[in-house]
Amino acid sequence: MPQGEIDISILKYRKEKRISQADFGKLVGVKQATVSNWESKKVNPSGKHLERIKELMNSQIAETKSIPNPDELALLKELLSAKEEIIGYLKTTIDRIKEG
Repeated sequence: MPQGEIDISILKYRKEKRISQADFGKLVGVKQATVSNWESKKVNPSGKHLERIKELMNSQIAETKSIPNPDELALLKELLSAKEEIIGYLKTTIDRIKEG
């Protein structure tokens, strides 16, 4: 993937996977601001980050059923935990509304 296309590819990948810049940054090992700078073409990813981005995108393009790496697994667990907390809060709120 040419360097000039990486910003578009990151944005497209994030939108398809419905992940934030911050979450994408965690997968690559950078901060959200860095991802924003890549997408806005202010800077290009460094060699090691470019390789990690390619790994992420290629593994998704190939649609392999491989086990996520530890960083991805930790992020998935974190997202699932947040989802469960939100569902619990919504259930509690709904119950209070019904009782009220």
